[in-house]
Amino acid sequence: MLKCLDAFRKILDDMMLEAMHKRIILYGYGYTGRFLKWYAQYYHSINVDYIITLDPSFSRPYDQELFQKTLFHFDYKDTADAVVWLAEPLDDEMDKLLKEKGYEKGKTFFDFYEAVYGDDIDWGIKIEDPFKRRKSGKRDIQFLEWLEWKNGCNFVEAIGRENFEVVDEHGAGYKTSSPKELFPILDRCHCIPNENDAIFDYGCGKGGAMVSFLDYGFRHVGGVEFEPKVYEILVDNIQKLELHKEGKTVECIKGNAAEVKEQLDRYNWFLFYEPFDETIFSKCISAICDSLQRNSRKTHIISINPKCFQCIEATNRFRLVNQFTIETRQRVVNVYESLDS
Repeated sequence: MLKCLDAFRKILDDMMLEAMHKRIILYGYGYTGRFLKWYAQYYHSINVDYIITLDPSFSRPYDQELFQKTLFHFDYKDTADAVVWLAEPLDDEMDKLLKEKGYEKGKTFFDFYEAVYGDDIDWGIKIEDPFKRRKSGKRDIQFLEWLEWKNGCNFVEAIGRENFEVVDEHGAGYKTSSPKELFPILDRCHCIPNENDAIFDYGCGKGGAMVSFLDYGFRHVGGVEFEPKVYEILVDNIQKLELHKEGKTVECIKGNAAEVKEQLDRYNWFLFYEPFDETIFSKCISAICDSLQRNSRKTHIISINPKCFQCIEATNRFRLVNQFTIETRQRVVNVYESLDS
């Protein structure tokens, strides 16, 4: 785990462990609510029992018992030994309602927004420059967004391909990948990184996936980014986190992914998350195969939403060893393993 996330984790852990062996009422099911639900289950095996959503049309949790805001009184439901996790900022109305029902702050209801961000829960004025823009409006509670707030990084906001300084016909726009998405994938790969393991992200963007991999346990990560201004953001993010002080090494490459050759030899895990079309993808796979020829080793390719899987299978150097769907975005994931030992 990254030390730069220790303070964030401690806040969540201290609050969540107060709810051990109790029933959990999660109030709010936007990005923050979904993250808290995942974090509690992933790190502490704590399951949410009831969800109250302000907008049931937004990411409705079909596997959960769902309450409307107006049913918060639970007149027909026994909620003894229950605690409330607030995944929305606490307002006067909600504070009054909780206290009327006997809930006590810090004991039977927990204000995650206040604990994580204090009073600073709004990003403020929207910046027009897509390369400097942060998400406008209310902050969310999640790993990369907290690093933006704490360290001044820039991970979360997407950048459309139409805004790129250098437009390539084979590339795609930028969108981030977070631990909430990537950790379950690595778990399904039975990945337990050791000191010799290293992972390379094709089309690494601002570096969200690379930071996530380091937090998962990799000591060395690398990535290639074609768009110059996005690459500048990537380098700035890595510098601000001072990952070298944690014994981590990060290799950032600017340029055409198809032209990355010898640098691949130190990596045994490769990630593709729809970074470009088949023209570039096939050249990258060929480069990985050439790397295996130079340095024979067991290698894995993780391909999220694998539209060009034929390029991998046609090499006869890899076999499909796992295929599954990740719940966060309902994306298909293919995992390939090299036939070299």
